[in-house]
Amino acid sequence: MKKSYLLNVLMLCCALFVCTSTWAKAENDQTPATTEGTAQTNDGDLTQKVNKLLSLLPKFSGYIQTGYNWGDKNGDNRSSFQLKRMRLIIDKQVSKTFDFRAQLECFSGSTDGTAYSKKVITVMDAFINAHITKGLHFRAGQYYLPLGFENYDISPATLETVDFSNICYRMVCRNAVSTPNLIDYGRDLGIMAYGDFLPSKDKKFNYLSYQVSLSNGYLPTLNDDNKSKDIIGRITVRPIEKLRIIGCYNWGEYKGLNENGDTKDYLPMNRFITGAWYYDPNGLDLRAEYGHIKSDDADVDEDGFYFLAAYKIGKFLPVARFDMYRDKTNKTSANNKDNYLIGCTYEPIKDVKFQVNYILSDYTDKVDKGTGNSLQIMCLLKF
Repeated sequence: MKKSYLLNVLMLCCALFVCTSTWAKAENDQTPATTEGTAQTNDGDLTQKVNKLLSLLPKFSGYIQTGYNWGDKNGDNRSSFQLKRMRLIIDKQVSKTFDFRAQLECFSGSTDGTAYSKKVITVMDAFINAHITKGLHFRAGQYYLPLGFENYDISPATLETVDFSNICYRMVCRNAVSTPNLIDYGRDLGIMAYGDFLPSKDKKFNYLSYQVSLSNGYLPTLNDDNKSKDIIGRITVRPIEKLRIIGCYNWGEYKGLNENGDTKDYLPMNRFITGAWYYDPNGLDLRAEYGHIKSDDADVDEDGFYFLAAYKIGKFLPVARFDMYRDKTNKTSANNKDNYLIGCTYEPIKDVKFQVNYILSDYTDKVDKGTGNSLQIMCLLKF
């Protein structure tokens, strides 16, 4: 009887051991899957939270342009390493209707007015966009004016050469009437309506675009110095996808000296720019612009023209440009010259490019300069 009892106990223990082992094995087989599923769920929740947080933040980008400049520029000789530009751009899509942009120039031509002429941070752009329909958008704040291709459609980060043409620098970024000639970087405070019409069949481009701007006509970030406002209108016709033709007109009244040397608050000045641009990002790039600036009361009469040709060959972009400017009322100015530029841009990887430009300057007979030449070597890094 004792043997029978012991045998029953032994069989019961074996059964319990087998059941326990089977349950433990099943639990071990299921635990990693359960843990992995829980981890995946936590990772998914964390990713969603991070993405939601990032969507609330603005987008930061910009670029740095630095290098070396040697030779003649606007009549002066120089040899200098340069930190030409450092831009910080902040973009934010607030909703389907509203977005904003802010752009800061950390190494601009502006100085703090001290004897050391320390460079200061400049607010280039700070505006809000309201997108109503494809044919009607509004922009309010400080923005780049719709004058010419180089000021409105191109930035230093996308320009084929190191520097812009004289049309952009002297006609768009400068007020020839205000005393002294104010440099406004082609920016102004105001409000602008813009839009596109007549889309192509493939929806890749629009045959007609427009911009109408009402602005102060004074220095960026500052209140107007008179009650008159600048009116700028621009029309872009695009007969084919890669070709654009523009006409831009600016009317304004400014505070300055008239032809008799008297200070006046409302001296009229008109600016007109027209041009054509054929652009294939992987091939031929041809652009030409003509500009005219006129004020009879302030004795201003200037003309400018340039023609640029470039061709993309792999990572290289060889470029040539002819750039002419004439100040008809100040014939001894060093700006009266023809610039002949040849150069090349090399982009080894995305967002990094090296530029070499050689410029031969041929001054007019009234300018006591003869000829000059300069060499620019620059590196531009986008971030």
